[in-house]
Amino acid sequence: MNTKERGDIAVGFAISYYLAHGYEVCLPIGDKRSYDLIVEKDKTLSRVQIKYAGYSIKKIGAMLDCALPAATSHIAMQKKYSQNDFDILFIYTAKAECYIIPWKTVDIRNELTVDAKNIESIE
Repeated sequence: MNTKERGDIAVGFAISYYLAHGYEVCLPIGDKRSYDLIVEKDKTLSRVQIKYAGYSIKKIGAMLDCALPAATSHIAMQKKYSQNDFDILFIYTAKAECYIIPWKTVDIRNELTVDAKNIESIE
């Protein structure tokens, strides 16, 4: 599977998760936002960035790149997400594990490693 296909799987799972838990799910048109969807529950809106995390042989747990691809002319670059780009980081892993992390609690903005030992996963 390529990166886009893995991302599509993660988005599909996130939508399913939020709908099953009573949220209204809103999808922005296009991919120009720093978030992938908006969820609403009890009149509260949250912007959600969804990431697929693959497992690394070098580290224990799932690793993901926490950067926004940005193309400038013919140069491929990555732009780090800022504190206010979204509210929730939803992570779906290669082992079908999911993590929901409030973005304001994440200090590392380049690469993040998650596992059940250091972050509570969802059911």
